[in-house]
Formats: sequence, C-alpha cells, structure tokens
Amino acid sequence: MCGASVLQELSHALGARGFAYAGMTPDGWPRFQGRLTAAGAAHAARVSVDLTGQELPRVYVDLPAGAPPVMAHVGANGFVCYAVKGSLVLDIFDIPGQTLACLDRAAVVLDLALRGEMQQDLEDEFFAFWGGELCFVDVGPTDKSPLTVLHFEEAGLAFVTNNQERTQRKLKAMQLHGATESSVIAGIKVVSTAKPKPTQGVWPPRTVNELLRWQELLDPKARRDMEQQLLRACARGKRMALCVVKTPRTQYAFWVPLTRDQKQSPAQALATARPRLLAAKVYPMTTVRIDDDYASQRNTPGKTTLAGKRIALIGCGTIGGFLAELLVKAGAGLDGGELLLVDHDILMPQNVGRHRLGLHYALKNKATSLKTELTLGAPTANLRDLPVKVQEAELSTLDLLIDATGEESLSSQLTRRLSDSGKFVPSLTTWVEGPGVAVRALLRDSQDQGCIRCMCRAHGERLFPVVHGAMPDELAGHGCETLYVPFPASVSIQAACLAADMVSDWLAGTPAPRLRTALTRRGYINATEDTDVPRRENCPACSS
Repeated sequence: MCGASVLQELSHALGARGFAYAGMTPDGWPRFQGRLTAAGAAHAARVSVDLTGQELPRVYVDLPAGAPPVMAHVGANGFVCYAVKGSLVLDIFDIPGQTLACLDRAAVVLDLALRGEMQQDLEDEFFAFWGGELCFVDVGPTDKSPLTVLHFEEAGLAFVTNNQERTQRKLKAMQLHGATESSVIAGIKVVSTAKPKPTQGVWPPRTVNELLRWQELLDPKARRDMEQQLLRACARGKRMALCVVKTPRTQYAFWVPLTRDQKQSPAQALATARPRLLAAKVYPMTTVRIDDDYASQRNTPGKTTLAGKRIALIGCGTIGGFLAELLVKAGAGLDGGELLLVDHDILMPQNVGRHRLGLHYALKNKATSLKTELTLGAPTANLRDLPVKVQEAELSTLDLLIDATGEESLSSQLTRRLSDSGKFVPSLTTWVEGPGVAVRALLRDSQDQGCIRCMCRAHGERLFPVVHGAMPDELAGHGCETLYVPFPASVSIQAACLAADMVSDWLAGTPAPRLRTALTRRGYINATEDTDVPRRENCPACSS
C-alpha cells in the first residue's frame, strides 16, 4: 500500500473522530488536530503518525487549568505515554485502525492520570521527570569510602567513585582519557529508605530549599544528612557539590553551585552558609550506574550472581572461551571472587573458526590470551590465567570447578583427584556429543550425585544415551595429523549457554535436573529426558 493511499485512509478514519489534517512534522509524519475526552471533559489534542508503522503514534494534549503539574505517564509538554516502545506490535497493513486503537488507549491513560489514579506509577517513572546531564556512578551498594568526582571538563562528563584505581580501569576500557580529580567539587552520598517520586507543585526542584522540602516528605533523616553534608562542603570552600542519593530501588543525583566569603573563617562561613545554600540552584543529573554489582545483576534482578565465588574453568577452547565470557557477565571475578582460566595449550590458526579468540592470538597460550581478551571488556574482574596442565593446578579450595575440555577421561581423572583430596568441590562438566548432534552438561553438587563415570556401566556401556539410534562418526581434515570432529561455532556457544544456565540454577538452589541435553542437529530424537544421575556404587572415579 503506497503512502498516499495510507494517508488518505488515515485522514478518513481520524476525520470520523473529529481530527483534521494539520500538515507534516519535521520528521515527515502527518499531524492531526482534534479533541480527546478524559476525566469528563474534551481536551485539545494532536496526534502524529508514522505511516510505516515502525513507531507508535505520538499523542499530545493541552492539559486543563488546575491539572497536577506532575502526572504519571503524562509529560510536561502534554505528551501521553500510553505504551512502552516494543510492548505493542503495530499491524503495518492497518495503520488507520492501529492509530484509532492507540488514541483510545491514550484517552484511558489520560483519564486515569487526571483523576489521580496512577500516582503509584510515578515511582517507576521518576527519571522521566528528573532528567539532567549524565553522571556516571561507580559506587557499590556496600561501599562506604568517601566519594571522589572525576571530571572531563571538555566532554562535560562526571564520574563519581569511591575507588579511583578501579574507575580509571573502566575509563581506560571505555577509551576515555584525561579524567582528573576535581578538588573544588564535593562528592556527597546520601542513603534514603524512600522510593523517589515527583511531588505535586513545582517540579523538578529549582533550589536547595525546594529540594530539601521534597526530601522531608520522603525521608526526614535523609533530608537532615543531605543538608549537613552540603553545609560542610560550603565550609570547606568547595565550589560545587555533586550529591548521589541511594534509594531501595535506584540512585539519582544532582549538583549545586556553592558560594562562600573567602574572608570568613570556617566557623563564620558555616554560620552564614545556610541562607546562601537554601537559595542555591539545583541541577538534576541522570545517573548511569557502572558499578560491578549493577553490571552483573541488572539483567537478572533478584538472583544471586557469581560475585565472591572462586571458580576454575578447565579448558579455554571452543566451549571454554565462550563460557568464560558468560561467567564474567554473571559476576565471576567480582567482589573478592576469582575466575581461574586453566589451559596449557596454544591456539592454532585453524581453530579460530569456532573459538572465542581470533587470529591475533594465534600461537599464544589460550588461558593467557582469554584473560587478556576478557579483561578488555571487564577491567575490574579478577581473572587469573594458569597456562599449565590441569594436573599442576591447585583445585581444592574452589567454590565450583567447571570442566569444558570435552575429554571424558580427563573429567574422570579430575573427579578422582577431588575425591582423594578429602574435600568435596561442586563440579560441572559440559561437552559436545559426536559431530555436533547435541550438547550436554552434568552437575555434581553433592557427594550423593553421580559423576560422568557413573553414566557408564563398568564395561563402558552408556546408561543415558543421547539419541535413538547410532551416533554418527564424522571426521574431516587432510591426513591423519589434521583430522578433527567438525561442528560449527554455534554448537560450542550452545554448550556454553547450557552450562551457564546450569550454573545460574545452582546458585539459585535449584540444580535439578543435573544432567541436561540439548539437541543441536535436526533429524534426531532425544533418548534421555533431563534427569539426575545416581551415584554408582564402587564408581572408580567418585567413590572415596
């Protein structure tokens, strides 16, 4: 359907609702004017429509006199946020009908907002009303050290931290150079028990006095702490204070220019500072958290991460390389934890087709190269490379051992070694079955659970077959010296993902089923449902 015919049908449909065509917006959307009924009255409204259906129609209303200055889902310019982008899929073949449906939804939202029935949503919409320049915050939830402000004057960026060395590593990874500690900016941290939300009246606060009144309504104790810290900054002769407020759900920030009579003593300055402070302007800032805890928890809220755990990953090859990256993103190596990368082998050029590492690491040790690569993206993670054979690595003090070598004999050897040590270490083994037919992983989180050797009878018969029928035996290469099992990198990634999911379940206390299989090639039928593997009596690997 061409744009002209869509516009004609749209004009006809909206005309029946009393909306008339009013020209095009600067970005080429047709705009219509009419009235939207909400809270028992009709309000002048404007709607602009993307004729391609890629974006939601934009609806604006003229708010009535006496309407609350801050309403959920209604912006200061009358923009009605009736749906989050991505929450609705528009039918591109029915733009007129979709536009009418969006207008109806906007009318419902506006009606509820004007009646004051959506005020609870203001907690979730706080930042839509706060705004301001960017403030990057690298302060963990339990960090108590004084705050320092690192300033990029030319770029106008501010970084707030309580560990300059840690933050400078992140800035280097972000290719930001030249940040300096500002001696004239006071970094202030305030902890509040209240969830922030806009208040009725002037918003956002224009002065410190208005801001403190707002804080008094939210949390009187936090308000007193905030004022005292701002006054101390005045007394110390600081030219500006940048305040970060930590709440149960989020963090927000603002900065305040400070003035002081340099001829006064610190005591005199403190006595006269309050009137000047209360009249000082407030500039909200949009916080961007870059602390390690937030980075690992943001996508899995409420779940335990690998932070603080000591983990060893045995094998940094085709599975281990991708798995190591997933572990780091799940918090491995943070908050006093450590991720050991164990592999004595080097990366051969012919292997880069299905390896996390690229050709620039060819002929270099896999463990050392993987540490270098992952540190570029996670500069504060505690990663340690052990470019030795696993038999030479100390493994008895781990919280979790992960075997990604895909070598069954080595897995059994590791199990025997840990059993002989007298200290149980939870272990996870992951591997590719055959030429990429399936991927599997086995978790052994207690001595009562079976190991990989327990999956076979004494004479080698498999107790938990992967697929019905025979497993294909495929090799590729040129000559015996270069024969290998062919499967694409996507199979390695699926094995890594399966293992990462099982680690997450282990952390959450829901480890079962401990043997899991995912078919990766069409034409096969899974022969064993996901299950637990019972420990086999007198198993030569796990019996102690």
